[in-house]
Amino acid sequence: MKKSKRRVTKAEDFQRIILPVDGSDGSTRAVAKALHLAKETGVDVTALHVMEFPYLASTELSYTYPDIMQTIKKEGNAMLDKVKKQGSKMGIHVNTKLVEGIPDDQIIKEANKDDLIVMGCKGKTALSRILVGSVCEKVLHHSKSPVMVIR
Repeated sequence: MKKSKRRVTKAEDFQRIILPVDGSDGSTRAVAKALHLAKETGVDVTALHVMEFPYLASTELSYTYPDIMQTIKKEGNAMLDKVKKQGSKMGIHVNTKLVEGIPDDQIIKEANKDDLIVMGCKGKTALSRILVGSVCEKVLHHSKSPVMVIR
């Protein structure tokens, strides 16, 4: 029986790691995997948090609760700072980026074809995937970059 050779990932395989973070358990696991991979390959990490403001948050709710936008930004920056600190402890350079928009669109827009996207995937029911889809699924199907999904 022939043994399959295990391919070793090298820095030449990708230029940087794009790491979308949203605070979920899947995202937390993806952070650990991405930082480990960055340490092994010597590439930089760009941690990305996308603020998705529902229509009402940008109109009616912003008048009723004027601090809602600031709160969302503050929470996003806190997630990114946590990743940056974790990377720093491991000797990894982590750039952070906070953007507004639709998460899958912004992730795809950020990544170049020679980047690796490492992202967590939330478990959804079959019905919710059919009706809404998931960010993870959309990135997998539409990105020109390689994508590593962490369950």
